[in-house]
Amino acid sequence: MNSIPPLKPIDYHADLQDERLAALAQFFASTRIEAVASHAPLSGDDGWSLGCRAFARCRNLLIQKCARREWDWLGIVNPGKKFIFSIGHVPVRFYRGSYQKAPARTLTESPEELRQLSLAFHSSKPDYVDLKWRFAIETDAYGEPISVIFAGLSKSDGAAVCHWSIAFDPHNQPIDLGSVRSDDMVELPPPSVGIPEQVVAGKHGA
Repeated sequence: MNSIPPLKPIDYHADLQDERLAALAQFFASTRIEAVASHAPLSGDDGWSLGCRAFARCRNLLIQKCARREWDWLGIVNPGKKFIFSIGHVPVRFYRGSYQKAPARTLTESPEELRQLSLAFHSSKPDYVDLKWRFAIETDAYGEPISVIFAGLSKSDGAAVCHWSIAFDPHNQPIDLGSVRSDDMVELPPPSVGIPEQVVAGKHGA
């Protein structure tokens, strides 16, 4: 492959636009943060249950976004456990881990992905056809996202041929006001105002 890759994802395919990748990076980070917030080790949760919850939420929410046409460029290639979505015509998968060492299950190419890749890059250079596209969500020891990487991985060995770190805001968490019930709200009494009571010398044996 070429030793000097194009500078931006859009140089590989017109559908890989910056704002689309930014929206997805924020989505993956926010969804992961929410999954970690509901993680309860004292109630029996472990790393496996956290991983399953985070994956299921990302998959199901992306399917919902596609059904609502929230992002007109988002498509679903495979809605199952080997989930594949598309950015325009480009098929993409996501996983938790380093972009430099993708899990074997994530590197596996299904017939649906290969077919979609052939359609997306049918007129491209061979270098581009030989890439599979992945979002890698890198996390800390608590499972919180520390970086979201969009990478083009080699079909032959899974090595990252090109990658970009996509910025996200860890505090950009939407609040669903519709889920807040009236009985969840507690009216606080007005604060009392006054001079703190002073201890008189000798009164308490000082």
